[in-house]
Order: sequence, then structure tokens, then C-alpha cells
Amino acid sequence: MNWRTRFNLIPRNNWDYGFKDLVGTVRGGRDSTTHTPNVETVFEQNPIWTRSGRASLYAILKCLELPAPAKVGVPLFCCSVVFDAIRRAGLSPRFIDSNASDCNISVADLRTKRADIAAVIAVHMFGQPCDIDAIVAAAEGLPVIEDCAQSLFSTYKGKQTGLLSTASFFSFRCGKYISAGEGSAIICKDVEFRKKVERIVSSFESWPAWKLLTDSLLTFGKATLYKRPWYGVIGYPVGMQLDKRMNLTAKNGFNTGKIAPTHLALINARITHFRKNIDIQREHAQMLLRSVMSGRFHLPSEGKDSSSNWFQFALRFYNTQQRDAMADYLLSRGIDCAKYLDNIVAEARALYGYRGDCPNAELLSKTVLLVPIHYNLNTRDIEHIARCINEGSQKI
Repeated sequence: MNWRTRFNLIPRNNWDYGFKDLVGTVRGGRDSTTHTPNVETVFEQNPIWTRSGRASLYAILKCLELPAPAKVGVPLFCCSVVFDAIRRAGLSPRFIDSNASDCNISVADLRTKRADIAAVIAVHMFGQPCDIDAIVAAAEGLPVIEDCAQSLFSTYKGKQTGLLSTASFFSFRCGKYISAGEGSAIICKDVEFRKKVERIVSSFESWPAWKLLTDSLLTFGKATLYKRPWYGVIGYPVGMQLDKRMNLTAKNGFNTGKIAPTHLALINARITHFRKNIDIQREHAQMLLRSVMSGRFHLPSEGKDSSSNWFQFALRFYNTQQRDAMADYLLSRGIDCAKYLDNIVAEARALYGYRGDCPNAELLSKTVLLVPIHYNLNTRDIEHIARCINEGSQKI
């Protein structure tokens, strides 16, 4: 990349955390309450709050009181922190294949492996809702946990994801929708199960006062490096070097802490008006769908019974070489994309006992490319992305 391209490099992820958010969260940190009326309106209940999505999943799994080391059905094509949370809860991941069409968990493979598992985690991948009714039917009475880390305000048959199963959790860490630093919400349908979750979360460690300010400052610093021009000049090159040496997604390790008041205040303040940002991102997705010519790859689409928040725009190529060639071309044109879960198969084999029985998921990990469509990009950016995808398609 030349310097002009570096200065204008479009980031792959959206860390929407600015100076006003820093000031607001510091002020909000003075209040230790977990009462969040705006959030309650959205989710129809007051969620149970933890530090992270992985901490929320850990709490839910512990409250299921499954005998160790019972197996939990989980899609291979998802973030490995989910596998880690399963292991930390004293259980074992049993990997389920994914649909090639929407990247979500395969109901057919779930039926095949049903006798081998004690619970199911359904991940709404890229904001596209799973077919929850079919998953619940295939689970035949087993607990179903929704991973809604990417599906805020997505709907399935007119109902919001997260309100469709035994329990669910959302994530509000930077890079997700509502980039609040960290934070996760647990939703429970059953009152008695909710009480169990509340008891275990009450034992989690609170944030020390000194850490609230330093965490907000660090979050602001990182978010600044995800904005132009700093991303191409500092954020991208430093991030690529670090990614070669460590797993950046799991770099903070496993922490079952409570949510920081600073993060909670920002989530509650933002969520009321956040749909307008999702509407912008949905329009960006529609612009690409109207403008991009498929052929070398498959374009994403919404299911007939669902509405996606379009958290990510996933192109699916026919092979790894085509995906990598497109990624290289787009980078040369100032567009950074993500080869999502490129190493998940090797990680699952080495650390979690993957047996090699999820062929679609393996293919997805080597052929999916996430293209940025953030709500803070403008129409000119999206037109540039669409034009470059079409140019790249001709070249590869």
C-alpha cells in the first residue's frame, strides 16, 4: 500500500467509541446501579449483566447443572471463545456442521448428533437469525442457548433473537454493535432458571475503582486506532504483527467478572436510538446486493422468516485462492477485509478434540471474506467498495 491508501484505509471492524463516550462513561461510572430502563424496554426484562459474552455463556452452562464432561453441541464455524467457555464450565464441545448457504448451524447435522449431546448453542452468525424452531425441534427437549453476540435487533418470525430459547446472551464489546468497551447481557425465559443465573453471577468479581478509568482510556485509545487515518498508519500494521504472535480475540484470557458501570451506562444510553444505525447498515448491505455482480462468489441473503441486522457482509468464494486474491486486491484499493475464522479448524483439532466431521464449516473457514459495511461509512465509501469488488471479481 502507498501512503495515500494507508491514510484512507477502511477498517474491517467498527470501534464506535469516541471522546464523548469516554466522558460519558466516566461520569456514568459513579453510579453502581444495574438498573437499565432503556435496555429493559428492548428486551422485555432487566438482563443479568456480566463482563463478557464468554462469562455469560459460562454462567448459563453452569446453571444447566449438566454432569461433567457432558457434551454441548456447538457450531465449529464460530469464535473459539465459545469453545473455551464450554470447557471452563467443565463440559466438552461437540462440533456441529454449518449450512453453506447462511453459515448458521446445520439442523440436519444436529439431528444426526442429537444422542451425543446434552445442550445446544445456536449462534446467529453475522446477524442472520438461525432457524430456531427447527433447532428446538431437532434438540428434542434439550436446552437451547442463543448466542446473540452478533444479532442485536435481528428478528425471527417477528420476534427478536434472544427471546426464543432457554437462555441467551448478547455482547457489547468494541467491534460489536454498541461498542461499549466490554459487557454482556443474559436473557432468561424461565424465572427459576433466572434466579440460578443471578446467584452465580453475584459471585463474580466487581471492577476495582482504579480500573474503570484506565479501561475507558484504553478503550478510547484502541478505538482511535480503528479510525481513519490512524488505522492504516498504525492500527493495521501493528495489528497484523500482533496477530502473527497471538490470538487477539482471546488475548485477555477468561474472566468471569461483572460488568463495569462505565460500560453499562453507555449501553443503556445508546440502545434506545441504536436502530437508526442498524437501518443505515442494512441500507449499506442492500446497496452492495444491488451493485455487486456475483459469479466468483455467493452473496449473503436473509431467510424468508427473518430480518437481519447485517452485522457483517459475508462473501463466500468457491476456493481459498479466490478469497485470498479478492482480499489482496481490496486491500490494495484501501479496503481491509477479514478472513473470518481462517484458523478455527486447526485450533479446534489441537485444543478441543475436533473429529473432522464438519465439512461445510471447514470450507466456510477457508472461503468466507467479511467486507466492511459499517454504519459510519458513507455512500461514497460503499460505492467504492462495490466498484472494487466488481473489479476484483474480473481480475481473479
